[in-house]
Amino acid sequence: MLRSMYSGISGMKANQTKLDVIGNNIANVGTTGFKSSTARFQDMLSQSVKDSMAPNANQGGVNSAQVGLGVKLASIDSVMKQGNLQPTGRALDMAIDGDGFFMVSKGSAVFGDNQLEVNQRSGAHNITAQSMTNSGAQLMYTRDGAFSLDEQGNLITADGYRVMGYALSNDDTSVAPSSQAPNKVNLDGLDIKFGPGSALNGYKVVAGQIGPQTVTSAVVDSANKQIVVNGDFATTGALTGAQVESAINKALDSAGIAQSVTVAGKADVIPKLSSEKALGGLDDAAPGNVTAGGLTFQFGNGSQLEGYTIELGKIGANTTTDAHIQTTAPKKIIVDVDMVNGNVSNDDIKNIINQRLGEQKITQTVDKITGSLASLSQSNVATDNLGSYKAQPGTVDATTGAAKANIGGLAFNFTNGGKLNGYTIKYGDTTPTSAVGVTVDKSNMVITITGDYTTAGTLGANLTSLQTAFNNELSKNGISAPQLSSVTGSVTTSPVTDLGKIDNGSDDSKPSDITVANLKLSFPVGSAYNGYRFQIADVAPATPGVTAQCDATNKIITISGDFLNPNGVSSTQLQNAIKSAILSASPAVQTNVATDPVVNAANYDTNYAITVGSGTGKTYTSLVSDNISGGSDKQAPQIKGEVLGLTFAAGPGAALNGYTVQVGKVTQGTDTTVDVDTVNKKIIINGDFVTPGIAIDRLNRKLNDALSSAQINQTLSVPTTSTVRKLSDSQAFSDISDGGTPVESLDGNGDVAFVDGTKVVKAYDGALKTLRIPEKVKIPGTDTELRIKSYTIDKNGIINGVLEDGKVAALGQVAMAGFKNASGLTKLGGNLYSQSVNSGEATIKSGSNTRDDDNSKGFGDALQGMLEMSNVDLAEQFTDMITATRAFQASSKMINTGDEILQDIINLKR
Repeated sequence: MLRSMYSGISGMKANQTKLDVIGNNIANVGTTGFKSSTARFQDMLSQSVKDSMAPNANQGGVNSAQVGLGVKLASIDSVMKQGNLQPTGRALDMAIDGDGFFMVSKGSAVFGDNQLEVNQRSGAHNITAQSMTNSGAQLMYTRDGAFSLDEQGNLITADGYRVMGYALSNDDTSVAPSSQAPNKVNLDGLDIKFGPGSALNGYKVVAGQIGPQTVTSAVVDSANKQIVVNGDFATTGALTGAQVESAINKALDSAGIAQSVTVAGKADVIPKLSSEKALGGLDDAAPGNVTAGGLTFQFGNGSQLEGYTIELGKIGANTTTDAHIQTTAPKKIIVDVDMVNGNVSNDDIKNIINQRLGEQKITQTVDKITGSLASLSQSNVATDNLGSYKAQPGTVDATTGAAKANIGGLAFNFTNGGKLNGYTIKYGDTTPTSAVGVTVDKSNMVITITGDYTTAGTLGANLTSLQTAFNNELSKNGISAPQLSSVTGSVTTSPVTDLGKIDNGSDDSKPSDITVANLKLSFPVGSAYNGYRFQIADVAPATPGVTAQCDATNKIITISGDFLNPNGVSSTQLQNAIKSAILSASPAVQTNVATDPVVNAANYDTNYAITVGSGTGKTYTSLVSDNISGGSDKQAPQIKGEVLGLTFAAGPGAALNGYTVQVGKVTQGTDTTVDVDTVNKKIIINGDFVTPGIAIDRLNRKLNDALSSAQINQTLSVPTTSTVRKLSDSQAFSDISDGGTPVESLDGNGDVAFVDGTKVVKAYDGALKTLRIPEKVKIPGTDTELRIKSYTIDKNGIINGVLEDGKVAALGQVAMAGFKNASGLTKLGGNLYSQSVNSGEATIKSGSNTRDDDNSKGFGDALQGMLEMSNVDLAEQFTDMITATRAFQASSKMINTGDEILQDIINLKR
């Protein structure tokens, strides 16, 4: 037979198989996670027609001649490249983005920790053969993550195979997960119980900040395995078990520790953790300002001037600025200053006061004087010039006012007085028949004279009658007479037209009354006191009583007396003082009375006496300040009570008033430090009050460094003889907790316990279990079960359930496997693969935070809500289909051609 026919037959067989493979690929183009296959050919045995020959000296080598005997199927290989990922929005759909297979099991439910053991040592990561045999489970692998739940909450495939994974824990996964709680401990009367778990094994609860009004809180010191409790251990009932429980659980949560505690009882009061408030400290403060004489006085710090008043003493004109310090009661600073002219500066007054204070060894000073010297009412009063004696009037020209000796030839001589001043004298009827007479017109101030002026000398013979008629007419008009003392001369001939005016007469008068310091001064008739000035010169004389001095040259009478206190100056005292002053000035005091040229004791009461109205002098309260008060020297406050054996002494000053000293952090190993709380006025001492040995000198340095940093300029110290009283062991720390074992999310009975998904979760990756998402999760150590509201799956395959109270429970971790030769896996149908002798053992992905070798980076991420599509490429498959079809046709054509050749051979016999 022809060899070519057999080659054609082999070609048809091989391409038929390839078409079968292509058909299967195209049929599964929509199968989830399907991996396409490809057929690979190889040539069959070749028959040698001629052997090859090696070259020799005469000729070269010759190749062998071989005829091929056809084709055969070399392999059908699975193409394991990843298919496209398709979002589904379904919570239980998962896809692997990268290498790896989901692990599912067939057989009895696998929950026990030792049923399917996984070796996670470096270089191994496989399932032990013995546990595989003992479990009776058949493990299969798939890329199809379209999972669902059965009525028990088991996570299964579409064919009911259970999905495998790891149980999770917040604890040490090297310890068997028996969910035991550590032993109960006690701290200062607080009973502290731990929930199941091993995270807090080796921990003890210790006292931290324990002073009064400390806010309850806790801190987890992982390095030293301590739970530090802060709170008010000094006040009865201030620290309750509920407060401590809440604080510790918050601290554990913040530290990423899922284990919880319950606390019962109440803390026993630890005595003497705080001193009483510091009281009685004084700074060197300045007293309040005082005012006197319009000036405001400000003082330096201190109390030396406490109780002093400032008074104005000598205040008269041209007073020399000075001060006098009266150090005995009543204490005074008496200031002399010219308040009349006021020509003195405030600095001059301040400087002289400070100079006099220094002379008295008083170091406190006047710092500043503001304001202006006041003007005292009724302290500087002058008389007017209205005082005079009677003067005789004369006649003047009515027009020019010049002196006129006679009017119409008659000279009129008047008595002293001024009642006729301004009257005009004129002549009326001067005919021969006119009788001698006088008329007075008061309204127009005209005096008219009538009589015979025509006959020379006629009226002159009747001048006496004229004088009589003049005075009588004045009396009729209410003008006291006699005013005209005589008439002389002789009249001119008629008619008489001459006019004259009476002027320059005056009555007795005195200066107007004046008021000095509320006392009215009245003066005698005459001009002796015209223009005199009365001044108060000293309101606080050193010698009691009232005195006066008369300066006749400058016409000034100065008065000294107690004008600062009520009833200090009486009218009698002032009247006598003025009299003495005027008499002391005699004979310099002149008078206008010609018969009495000088003042003397004999004529004073008649001609010179000044009368002072009844009453008492004005009290000038503005010249005396209030008591200087409010100043203080530095004084140390008292701090009563001890603090754990320590007593405290403060330096002088008021900065620490109201502060208390109290204990702060007392934990063993705490460095000695001091905190100053300026808001709540606390000085808090932190240190190791558990182990004896706080150095007093070091504590004193820390105290004063802290006060200085807080800008408190005052010292605080502990006597070097003090001994610190340490806390008892039961007050300072609890026993060490021990005996707690881990809690795993999925136990051997299939129950799901709460493992906090918000904390670090660790996988029990030494054993595979069938995963489940139950309806409820049990809280370890309690009978509480919480319903699962929703769940998520992260990229590591960890399933987290959100519980009804908002907590997140880590339910388990989906396991993955990989193979050295994934193409060598045996397809089981249903999107499942099984291990084959050529695929190699399954390499199991390490769980989250494994305690052994971690190979998880070699696997893809699990994506929730996604599915992997088939990786079949239709275009490629159709191209391969065309190629295989043509190859099949060509092979069949070869058989036809061989048949024709055989036919021709047979025909040769014919």
